[in-house]
Amino acid sequence: MDRRELTTVLQDPASAMRRLLSVWSDVPVLLMLDIDWERGPLVLVGLSDRMMWPLLPPGSLLQLDQKVRTIAGGSWPEFERPIYLIEYRGRFYCCHAQRRGEMLRLISHAESGAPPAISIPFKEAKVRGQLTPIFRPLAIRGSAAGRPGSKRK
Repeated sequence: MDRRELTTVLQDPASAMRRLLSVWSDVPVLLMLDIDWERGPLVLVGLSDRMMWPLLPPGSLLQLDQKVRTIAGGSWPEFERPIYLIEYRGRFYCCHAQRRGEMLRLISHAESGAPPAISIPFKEAKVRGQLTPIFRPLAIRGSAAGRPGSKRK
């Protein structure tokens, strides 16, 4: 991409590149030097995705290990349980997962407020890989990473 193309993309408020860079504006540049780029691409948790909140708030930066495409079985302590990127019907899910026969359970974090689990046919899901957190934004009141709005008055 040449300078003119980059300028055009960055000036377009609807461009994905501009939105991505605005979310990454809080990521320390020195952190990017320690990333093992050979391990896999980076994944950004969407600004409205709260499935893994508060463990992975919106705007979290993760690295995808595309070599790990098998859902690990067994029981896991909360902070050691693998997190996967799963594609289903054109949508990506950053979640814990559990296979039960021909079904795959997409499991959200217990405190997230999202439905605890979504069951989908295993044959229709694509396990894109296992995720490793790199950067988590601070959950500041009013920020995208902050606590979801309360229903109490």
